[in-house]
Amino acid sequence: MKLLWSITTLAVILLISPLVLVFFKGMAPSALQALWADTQTLRAAAESLGLALATAIITTFLGSFIAYSLPSLPPWMRRFVNRGLIFPMVLPEIALGLSYMVWFVKWGVPFGWGTLLSAHVAFSLSYATLIMKIRFEVLDNRIVDAAKDLGAGGFSLVRHAYWPQIAPGVFASFVTCFALSVDDFLVSFFVKGIEQNLLPIRVFSMMRIRIGPELYALSFVLFCVSMATVLVTQIWLRDRKKEVAL
Repeated sequence: MKLLWSITTLAVILLISPLVLVFFKGMAPSALQALWADTQTLRAAAESLGLALATAIITTFLGSFIAYSLPSLPPWMRRFVNRGLIFPMVLPEIALGLSYMVWFVKWGVPFGWGTLLSAHVAFSLSYATLIMKIRFEVLDNRIVDAAKDLGAGGFSLVRHAYWPQIAPGVFASFVTCFALSVDDFLVSFFVKGIEQNLLPIRVFSMMRIRIGPELYALSFVLFCVSMATVLVTQIWLRDRKKEVAL
């Protein structure tokens, strides 16, 4: 038992110690000033956030529509779609990037924001659909039927019967696809144009030269944003549970 406790403690220390090192180096005023002065990195961050936002919105909408439509499909088509959703998740990312690049070259599509958005939506759609599929599987149709009996229809039906039940899934899908898009390097590297310089690619190019204070500051900012996102998510889910309980 003591051996297991020691191994667990050592593993936790090995996982946390790099984060602690980067955290304290990144919060230094000189590092934050260096990051603020690096306009190319800030521009790359803005472009990555914009691409991730568009990707998350599109994939969440498409994933919700596909997940809602799955039960009405014939059994053979439902099995085909379910297996097809798993395939991009287990395929190596370098294979995905090469496939998208060859596809765009074959059809003469110029590399740029269009190819980036298409590729990010393509590899994120599986995650969004599977998340929303779980939400629709546990959907309480009695609430939907009750709303219809009370005269709800169209937007009113979606707002009062569907949305309160699928909102956690929509939020989870949005956050997951947003994180996948911001974090992606390989697919973006293969399908980006000359003018596009996303944050992961920018960080990679900076690391090839040197690891400067701006990288520590960038890691610190991303760490704080991630922790704030997790905290807001937990608070929102707790409030949702209280509303459902009432």
